[in-house]
Amino acid sequence: MFSNLKALDSKLHRAHGWKRQDDYRFAAQHSLVPLVIGELSAVLSSYPIAFTRLSSGGFQLVAVQGLHEGENLYLDAEGKSRSGYVPSHYRGYPFALRDALIQGEHRAVLCFDFASGLYREAPDSSRGEERFFDDSGQVQPFLQQAIDFFLKVGESRKLTFEAVGALSAANLLVPWQLALENPDPQRPLQGGLYRVDEAAIGRVDGSILEVLRDAHALAVAYAQIFSQPRLGMLRKLYDLRAPQPALSDVDLDAVFGEGEGDSFQFDFG
Repeated sequence: MFSNLKALDSKLHRAHGWKRQDDYRFAAQHSLVPLVIGELSAVLSSYPIAFTRLSSGGFQLVAVQGLHEGENLYLDAEGKSRSGYVPSHYRGYPFALRDALIQGEHRAVLCFDFASGLYREAPDSSRGEERFFDDSGQVQPFLQQAIDFFLKVGESRKLTFEAVGALSAANLLVPWQLALENPDPQRPLQGGLYRVDEAAIGRVDGSILEVLRDAHALAVAYAQIFSQPRLGMLRKLYDLRAPQPALSDVDLDAVFGEGEGDSFQFDFG
């Protein structure tokens, strides 16, 4: 998602700024998106949830956004979200918080993707462009919001890693073949997915159940289980890509129902 991420510096970039993004085109080919525990209640109303294997080992919690690789059905042709909730993974873009070694200490540094097309060396407020810092070098309020947002998501990511690790250690994750008719037989349905083996939860030893409970893993497990009917929503969204009916004529509330409020307040969109 990031191609030229650099740390923001109050001296180098004091008079510089950005233009807020008004779409999510950068995610148009993301069929999967990472999730954190803190947003599961909001995600559950709109997205099927799954697990995927990491190349480094272990599993990752994700929302499924496409029937096939390379498509994001939750975005319309203009890159606008069709859902009432945008995953936290996207909402901070083009900013990111990264760890850096500064004078022998590890510190969290706010970075910006200078290849995003949103960077402005001389921001024009009349066009809605904003500076990163004020004249004294202090971060603007929206940047402090961004930092708080990333810290909150980071804490939730750690909890998510522990919960998913506990599910894996308890052998509760099994391969998941999408039980849907493929509308495009020329392309295989999204693969590499795992789900929770609900029947196996009932056979887990009591001591392991305590471990799962304490790691918040049971909450993640049942969120994934309860999200599985949302697979039907993917097919509905796929059909919306056809020339007719036009998106403006489609009742998206009938597809998604009433959306949940954001679990994380910060949103550049």
